[in-house]
Amino acid sequence: MGLFDWIFKRKKSELFIEWNDKYKVDIIEIDAQHKRLFGIYNNLVDAMYQGVGVKELGNALNELLEYSVVHFMTEEGYMEKYKYTGLEEHRSAHRAFRERFYHLHKEFTEGKPVLTADVVEYLRDWLKQHVLNMDQKYAPFLKRSGAV
Repeated sequence: MGLFDWIFKRKKSELFIEWNDKYKVDIIEIDAQHKRLFGIYNNLVDAMYQGVGVKELGNALNELLEYSVVHFMTEEGYMEKYKYTGLEEHRSAHRAFRERFYHLHKEFTEGKPVLTADVVEYLRDWLKQHVLNMDQKYAPFLKRSGAV
């Protein structure tokens, strides 16, 4: 499917991820970081529909690479501190995300074609799946362990 077909078959509002309580893990620091990641994603969606997606893609890839390091270190730090048994599985998911975005960033900076729509689709699916599934697995454990 071409980019224009992809855009015209989806409403912008269908792609936006509105933050709500179902995404919360009830750890203030992590929830704030998740909101920022969702914001980066929503800004990229907005840019794509304004026709400046490619222009903003480089900024979004930079920001995702930089901020994901901070966020993943935070999450993994909590898991290490409270000895969460799912840490290695979680760390593996984080590593896969970083590798994917590192390669996308590399291709983009080398002038190779990177479709904003592909990045949006991957990021949307990853954020929803990761925050709603993997992060929700550790949330009750960390709350019981005293993390807030």
